[in-house]
Amino acid sequence: MAYDKLYIDLCSSKIVVLVEDSQGRLPLRYAIEHVDQDTIRQGQIYNLETTAQKIKKAVEAAIEKEKLEPDSVYVGFSDPEVEFITSIGMSACGTPDNPSEITEKHMEEAIFNSRAVKLEEGKIIVQTIPIEFNVDSKTDIKHPIGMLGVRLEVKSGLVTAKKSSILNYKKAIEKAGFYADKFYYQPVSELFTLPTQDDKENGVLFIDIGRDLTNFGIIAENKIRFVGTIPLGGINLNKDLKYYFGISIDKAEEIKKEISKILPTEEEAKDKYVLNKEGRRSKEVNLGTITKYFQDRLAEIFELIKDETVLKDFRHDFNLVKITGGTSEIENIEKLAGEILGVDSEVFYPSQELETELNSWNLSYHSSLSSAIALYKFVNQNKLKERKTEKIGELTSIKNILKKIFMK
Repeated sequence: MAYDKLYIDLCSSKIVVLVEDSQGRLPLRYAIEHVDQDTIRQGQIYNLETTAQKIKKAVEAAIEKEKLEPDSVYVGFSDPEVEFITSIGMSACGTPDNPSEITEKHMEEAIFNSRAVKLEEGKIIVQTIPIEFNVDSKTDIKHPIGMLGVRLEVKSGLVTAKKSSILNYKKAIEKAGFYADKFYYQPVSELFTLPTQDDKENGVLFIDIGRDLTNFGIIAENKIRFVGTIPLGGINLNKDLKYYFGISIDKAEEIKKEISKILPTEEEAKDKYVLNKEGRRSKEVNLGTITKYFQDRLAEIFELIKDETVLKDFRHDFNLVKITGGTSEIENIEKLAGEILGVDSEVFYPSQELETELNSWNLSYHSSLSSAIALYKFVNQNKLKERKTEKIGELTSIKNILKKIFMK
């Protein structure tokens, strides 16, 4: 027996690999390989050989002594240069005097035509996500198949990325001994799989703060509104401490983990914290001084997200913020987010339904594994079946995509 499904999630600070036997004969397994900024930085590969070695090592750790014969390899990625745009596609179904029944073929044609947009040089479409359908004068239709009409129109969300970046991911995976042409933008997977059904209906802004990237997305009425990535993350808090106190990045990481707090009380802010400055005398600083640097940097991240949502007119599409990622473990981060974004905010934790799913997959939730869990859940629940085309990452299983997006 062998594992035949491979999931590779290229996070900002680690590579997470999951292996699955699609027949359910073997347990789902996963392994993690941490990477430094000389290997992967802000979603970009900086050392192809090391990335390939890390992928291979993680796969070997995951399968242990079992065999791996993957017929499908799914890759999760993130990149601040990714863009999310919307486009309209149409399909002629009949004439005013002789309207025709809308079929899956019409839907495929409309979605395919929505991809006919002019992109910046060197960019490609990685994912196509149908958002809503219109049939003639009838708008916002979730299930148009079987209806009679003259023209089917679809509004699609297109995830575009630099072709060179995608090809570097592919090459690293090939050097590790595998082939993949199915790529999934991490905030899309998280947005559709991690919030509850009520959150996705009522409107939620989902934020994942990683090492050097912050992914975010908005979903409302079960429709994706916007997704994006900011080139800032938890390591920027470390860099601030390094700059202001003359300590190493590693020492700054220790301090961040030890303090792990913002918005301290007045009494807590007066507490003294001893900085061990390499090669020099130790220095005492108020804990409030350190936490203020944390607060300012996190505030910058939330302000940038606020600017994005306001500029793109999505501010009123959500009334709740949920935060995940390793940096979400900083105490009071949700209070700061709520103050800046002006809505209720909380640290994400799986619902009972999601916990049950994770248990059935032999997975344990941790905030730093959010995107890997979302990748597996997104692919697994959709049961996506993609055509082998030259278009990297094109999603073509219309029925399954619609089933998930519109929660059939």
